[in-house]
Amino acid sequence: MVLASIVAVVAFLAWLTVARLRWLTGVVLAALLLVALGIVALAAVQPRAALEARVLLVLGAAATLLAARVIQRRRLGADENGGPRWRWPYRIAVGLALVIACGGVPLGAKAVSEDGFVPSVRELGTLPEDLALRGDGPEECGQGGCAVRYRVAGRPGEPAEQVAGRMWKHLAGRGWPAGDGGRSCRPVGWLLDNRETCVWLSTPEGVARLTLSGGRPYPTYNELRYSGP
Repeated sequence: MVLASIVAVVAFLAWLTVARLRWLTGVVLAALLLVALGIVALAAVQPRAALEARVLLVLGAAATLLAARVIQRRRLGADENGGPRWRWPYRIAVGLALVIACGGVPLGAKAVSEDGFVPSVRELGTLPEDLALRGDGPEECGQGGCAVRYRVAGRPGEPAEQVAGRMWKHLAGRGWPAGDGGRSCRPVGWLLDNRETCVWLSTPEGVARLTLSGGRPYPTYNELRYSGP
């Protein structure tokens, strides 16, 4: 919301440096507000689209300014050139928005997608009172991913398999996909950020352990097969 408001205000101020039609200025203000509200709505409906929302925000602002300038020129014709000469803020705002949206953000997203990260335990949601996580090792990174291990503590004397089962049930209630071979993953982003957060649950030596990892999608069997001659 804050970023959308800042972009809308900066774009409107840039437009004022070239504006010559009062009614068109009102249209520009309304359009920028609609862009900002649309981006906020997108982020609310699809929280994983934070990166895409930023791209659409600056593209929408730039498109509004460019379209308004074209309309103004068509309405005023040759008289448009006799308007205000202090146009560099408008040009900088439009140019910077296009560079950020079309180049900077996608390239940054590609670079980020190659990096691993350690997800926060908040990704798991608030655990039931009879489930708790205990640190079980340092953070580890490698091959485009990072991970951290926890020991899952349940009720006194509760078997590890039952603790793990209740943890899976909790994760399912928080929207995590069903576990496949002790592993469940969900995407971090929407379209541009293809990293994912994964949960691994196992019960070695009668202890329920959870590994939380983040980074590039884990290779599937087909991707790991030898493909030589």
